[in-house]
Amino acid sequence: MLSMKHYFSYLQPSATLIASLIFSIVIACMLMPAFTCYAELKAGSKPASNATPDSIYLQVTRLLDRSLKNNDSKTAGLCYQQIGDIFFEEGAMSHALSYYHKADTYFVKGKNYINLGNNLNRIGRIYFKHKRNAAALNNFREALKLFRTGNDHKGIAESYSYIGQVFEQKEAYDSSHLYQELALAEFKRLNDKSQIAYTYSRIGSIYEDQLKLQTALKYFLLVHKIYSEGPASVELAAIMNNIGDTYRKIGNYNQALHYSKRAETLAARLHDNRQLSSAHRDLAKTFEQLKQYDSAYYYSEKSRMAYSKSYNTESEKQLNLIQTLFDVQHKDNEIEQLESKNRFSHILTLSILVSSLLATFLGISLLSRQRLKISNSKILFETRQQSMELELYNKQLQQESLKAELELRSKELTSITLHMIKKNEVLEDLKTRLASIVKEDKRDQRKELKQLVEFINLNSSQDKSWEDFRVVFEHVHKDFFEKLMMHTGGLTATDLRFLALLKMNLNSADMATMLAVSQTSLRTTRYRLRKKLQLPEDASLQKFVHNL
Repeated sequence: MLSMKHYFSYLQPSATLIASLIFSIVIACMLMPAFTCYAELKAGSKPASNATPDSIYLQVTRLLDRSLKNNDSKTAGLCYQQIGDIFFEEGAMSHALSYYHKADTYFVKGKNYINLGNNLNRIGRIYFKHKRNAAALNNFREALKLFRTGNDHKGIAESYSYIGQVFEQKEAYDSSHLYQELALAEFKRLNDKSQIAYTYSRIGSIYEDQLKLQTALKYFLLVHKIYSEGPASVELAAIMNNIGDTYRKIGNYNQALHYSKRAETLAARLHDNRQLSSAHRDLAKTFEQLKQYDSAYYYSEKSRMAYSKSYNTESEKQLNLIQTLFDVQHKDNEIEQLESKNRFSHILTLSILVSSLLATFLGISLLSRQRLKISNSKILFETRQQSMELELYNKQLQQESLKAELELRSKELTSITLHMIKKNEVLEDLKTRLASIVKEDKRDQRKELKQLVEFINLNSSQDKSWEDFRVVFEHVHKDFFEKLMMHTGGLTATDLRFLALLKMNLNSADMATMLAVSQTSLRTTRYRLRKKLQLPEDASLQKFVHNL
């Protein structure tokens, strides 16, 4: 099952590259004339949470203009920083980095070291996302120094957390855990439950990376407890997904299904397709491990559809953002027209041209991605189906091989048995003849023939052939002798041989020949074994042996 963060690795890079390039061109062209800030930040005041992007833009533009005219470095820096935050959230990292560096300049100029520390952490986040760990670590450590100087515990805690994430990405888990524990101590000091929960989740992630799943689960459950005390949130759905996935990895599939379905229900209620897709993906993995392939395929398809909705929603938001920026730019152009009609005409024409190009290329990109997603989903399903068929075929081959080996061993056992019967028959016949010669009163041969009979008796009772017989017998009938000894003690070698021959369904004559005893001795052996095995009078010894 593919994880969502790797879902688009199957897509051709051209469509993504075109979309990113067009997005960057549009943003750059629209922002060249007048765009300078996209959030309201003034000392001590923030925009209302329900404010629209264009109203925020207008407010901050006026605020930035005033701050620049008044040489207010702090406010100007905060405006540029918030622009970077907007681009960061929308994935335009190069633009975000550019505005963070502009904010840096003004914070240094105004000696606003706490704000400078926050800005360095933001720059470090961008390097971290691009896996430039050395650059990210330098920025986080510089920010930590500034926060320590200013005794800002929140900034110290955030810097510790970021440094821990860098070490986790570098797989230096001991260092990562150390810094996350330092961050946790600071957040507990501030009683910041949201950040405490987030830090617990980071520590749990470290243990999960090290496959210490029980410890990771403990921290994820702590996060769940904190988020459960508040209102329903996307964070609660996300941690339930993590808990369900961890239970699945441990092998506790009932708990895995329980938490994944709870995450599914909450994500559906919150209309969060990303977490809904994650819940469906985890359910598919769990059902797959339970070998319930119909359910696994069902949830896999639901995951794909939820992720598609999430992707379309994010694309729509991105388009809405671009449209909003265009609308705001258009309003600014109308105002600017009062000052310069020629400039307004140029900007308006450029904006219309770029937006048309954007709509065309984004439309092509979205269609291309959708087709590729459908195609790759089909290929993925076919690949997994072929893999399952191959695994089934291999198991059949293995079973056939084992069956052939068992048949070979059975034939070998039969061959050895027949050989021993034949040898003992020959020896018995020879012994009988020699005994007859001995009875004849030929003194010159009597002593020599008597020695020959004793030699034959000696050889007919040797255990070499029986040892070969036992080796092959145990390959065919696993643990037969061990089970006999467990049932009762005191069985002799002759007892074990008799029971083994009985297991092979040999008749009494063949068994007597194999054991080099008479039929009467054979009946005595049978009677003695029934006593040793403590069988009831109406019980069949042969049935007992075959059921063993």
